[in-house]
Amino acid sequence: MLLEEKLLKIAESFAIYMGDNYLKFAKQKYNEGLNFKQDNPRINYITIAYNGVWTASGKNIYISSYEKIGYHTGSNAFYEGLKDSGIEIRDLRIKD
Repeated sequence: MLLEEKLLKIAESFAIYMGDNYLKFAKQKYNEGLNFKQDNPRINYITIAYNGVWTASGKNIYISSYEKIGYHTGSNAFYEGLKDSGIEIRDLRIKD
């Protein structure tokens, strides 16, 4: 799937909140995920807890977020960017 198509699919889920800017916002959140490792070089991996909240860990660093992947606006786009960045992701969510 092309990046534009992937972002459009993700963005549609929060279009109601963003109005006409939803695709621009999805791209912004995707790029934040894509560049996360580059912007935080001490981070080794991302953990997604069973409830969807993500954290980032590395040597002498720990970042805790309040965002739940799939719940907060833009979090799915951010997650797609993280996956495409190649950073290790430890996903502990319960799969159906």
